[in-house]
Amino acid sequence: MSSPPALQWWVIYREPNPAQIDVVAVEIPPEGDAAHDERCAALEASGHTAYVITAPDKDVAGDIALRVWSEELVNSPTRLAAADAYLASLNQPTD
Repeated sequence: MSSPPALQWWVIYREPNPAQIDVVAVEIPPEGDAAHDERCAALEASGHTAYVITAPDKDVAGDIALRVWSEELVNSPTRLAAADAYLASLNQPTD
């Protein structure tokens, strides 16, 4: 039995705060340089970012992107400190 072929996917996400990722879409990259540049510009203008993931399907690509984001968070002292500070601020009593 053979595995399904791995495809390239763009996992488009946003970070509403330092401790959270929201996957907005998982799509096949656009074909052609002009379409690629146009899509990148649209993502940047909307405040979204994308991971390029090779996976057999979009669900696996999304799962891989979430794992990569989590690993980047815990392996970056700066990002982890920002996430910790954000989460601590949520626990502060309000007057």
